[in-house]
Amino acid sequence: MDLVILFIQLFLSWIATYIISTIIHELGHVICGVFHGWKLYLFVVGPLKIYRKTLDSAISIGIEKNPVLWCGVGGTLPSSKSEENIKTWAKILLAGPIASILLGIVAGIGLLFWRNIFMLLLCLTPIAMGIMCAIPMKMKTGILYNDGTRYKRLTHGGQEELEEIALFQLVEVSVFGGDNLVYPNDLVATLVTAKDIELNYYGFYYSYLNAIRNHSEEEMKTQLDHMEKIRDKVPKAIVEDCPIKM
Repeated sequence: MDLVILFIQLFLSWIATYIISTIIHELGHVICGVFHGWKLYLFVVGPLKIYRKTLDSAISIGIEKNPVLWCGVGGTLPSSKSEENIKTWAKILLAGPIASILLGIVAGIGLLFWRNIFMLLLCLTPIAMGIMCAIPMKMKTGILYNDGTRYKRLTHGGQEELEEIALFQLVEVSVFGGDNLVYPNDLVATLVTAKDIELNYYGFYYSYLNAIRNHSEEEMKTQLDHMEKIRDKVPKAIVEDCPIKM
């Protein structure tokens, strides 16, 4: 019986510390963004979702229907278009892992005074989460790469940096481009020719949006065909982020 109780305590403590660690990790991203003048756009922990429908709309609370995002999302968007946004984005990427590790350090100090399973896990879980998110690795987590890998791609030059910048700047066009959006062909081409199929999908989608603007039905069909060929290999969250206009 004692072993069963210990197992239950261990399991519940791990669930609680994982949730706490995820909240702090994602808050690290959000707080860093808000500190630099960005606005909260999406915050997801488990099925709870706090979000804005548009950058200028009020904050809403709802249920996140995509389980892939339940592991945690902390998203902010810049309040205006600026050349400094890329540098801020790099800082935001690192803020999550740093917040996780700081939580683990604080919990480790607390462990000196409260020696129990919960405090031990509250020390170990966020540190492990922070390290796993900070170390660059080829493995993708959820939708795209982890924080450390995206930071490395964004700051170490070459084709990977161009791809990260292109994706970010295309999002900026979507947010600040007004009613008659034009997605620069050079940015779109960078995604279309990328090695990652997820970026290819975004590239085809932005090409599709340009085709709609240009009233080119043939080009629209071509880009939709490209998207359809790889749709099953792309995370559902990306497919949902690229709605087809009927």
